[in-house]
Amino acid sequence: MARRNRDLSPDPQGRYRPYLGWKHGEDGKKRQHRFNLGTDRKEAERRLAKLRELYDENCRVVREDLWSPLALSYAEEIARGRHRITYFPPPPELCIEDPATDYAQMLQVDRDRFPSLDLIPSDPTLHAESARRGQQGVVKDRIRELEAELRELGALGSKESLPEELIPGSLHEALDDYEASIAAHNVRPGTSDLTPYGRLRLARVERFRKAHDDIPLSALTHDACSAMAAYWRGRPKGMRGLTSRDNARHHVGELIRFYKWLDRTGKYRWRMPSGVGHIDRKIGKTDAERKLSVITKRVYSAEQLATINKHATPTERLLLYLGLNCAMGAAEMGRLARGDILLGHRHEYAERLHFSSTDEDSFIRFLRPKTEVFGEWLVWPETARMLRWGLERSKKIGSELLLVSEEGMPWYREHATNAQYHFANAWTRLLKRVRKSDPDFPILPFGTLRDTLPDLLRHRESDDLASLCLAHGQPFQGDNLLECYGNRPFGRLHDALRRMHAYFAPVFAAAPDDPTEEVKQYLPAAVREKVRALIAEGKKAPTIARECGVSAMTVYREMKRYDY
Repeated sequence: MARRNRDLSPDPQGRYRPYLGWKHGEDGKKRQHRFNLGTDRKEAERRLAKLRELYDENCRVVREDLWSPLALSYAEEIARGRHRITYFPPPPELCIEDPATDYAQMLQVDRDRFPSLDLIPSDPTLHAESARRGQQGVVKDRIRELEAELRELGALGSKESLPEELIPGSLHEALDDYEASIAAHNVRPGTSDLTPYGRLRLARVERFRKAHDDIPLSALTHDACSAMAAYWRGRPKGMRGLTSRDNARHHVGELIRFYKWLDRTGKYRWRMPSGVGHIDRKIGKTDAERKLSVITKRVYSAEQLATINKHATPTERLLLYLGLNCAMGAAEMGRLARGDILLGHRHEYAERLHFSSTDEDSFIRFLRPKTEVFGEWLVWPETARMLRWGLERSKKIGSELLLVSEEGMPWYREHATNAQYHFANAWTRLLKRVRKSDPDFPILPFGTLRDTLPDLLRHRESDDLASLCLAHGQPFQGDNLLECYGNRPFGRLHDALRRMHAYFAPVFAAAPDDPTEEVKQYLPAAVREKVRALIAEGKKAPTIARECGVSAMTVYREMKRYDY
């Protein structure tokens, strides 16, 4: 191959301009092409070496000592110092089908022709789509060939067929990757700690893995997706019986999120079948639930709450009053801090909110942790007394949180799998004591307390006040306290809370004279009351002990405690 100036030397202007290879001029005559490689000798030598490598590749392709127009355009890019060369989509007239289909294939052809070049697509999105289409076409052709071969061998029935395209991976492999995605995107800001919601989602994925076979993703059709959702809509039985409607609804929702993630992720070529996003998500009710929902939410009556309060310790009483007064659950109570509680506080915006307030009032102000919706509640005197006791207790322990253990550990464990287990355990212990006096006393979950006030407001006041006391609504995004109120009727809520106080009067009356006194109870409440009644009648300790089935020392202890 004819070349000139194998040894570089600069021209009078200091430029390195070697001749390399042949080309056809505008007049059709063959002449050598001259490149301008700049004024830096080392860089010029590097560029010239790349040009020679490209020219050799070009000549092997065209089988002639001549630059092709395409290769020469690449060579000019190298001469200018470009390390990467942008490959643009071909015009439609040069395509067999269209640019979206042929782009990736044509780029690969030129990469194979000129391996010394670093060719990159100018439009990565179009290139990716083109590559997908090309791969799909190749795979489909090979699948049809394989299908014909299997039929000839008798390994595939005449009515059977292979899938349209090969989709790598299995359901459980995809669930593993989905689990990793959840763990990566559900962490507390600035930490690697999972949020409680993230832990709930991971638990659902683990249940998916146990409940559904590890089928190939190619078998995850519309019918298969629908069947998986139907399993959870059917409310499968767990260790505690039929799963709740809410739990079933959350699992169906998580399943739909998994399908959408699987459709988006690049690792698997699975595409969500048409209509999967609209599969039936309705969760059915049992006959008992249907009958109950017609009546009302199941909550304790004032009489039953009084019985519970009679058996409560001061800490349990604090939980009881907070749940009834502020419609709070474990997540809200467990995050209450000193700054959220305003004792002996005249409301600074009472006039604007159209209700009266004095220095005797107390309030709790709080942002719900998950939704960041602002809530405010007027606190009843009995609740305020228990709050004052709780704050003094937490101050001695050295915590800003209201509810902590004696060691200073928060009752609501943010990082635990079951963050509210401390509340549930305390509630269970309390109800067990109640059951010792009344074996038929109904057992309702701790969350029932949160439902009690809204249920009462819904029947005696209005739905909007019931919603307001639950702190439902839009997240707070203001810069000051006044913006929290907006046009929401907090004044009406505070007036309604004052009226509701009378309903719970029997509950407060059931507490001892000093509701904050820590008294260890050795007897069930019913037995203790019988002992006290007999003491008041003037009966002797041995007689009382025989009638009540307790020791004489227990009777003497009760006599001493109440100065009989």
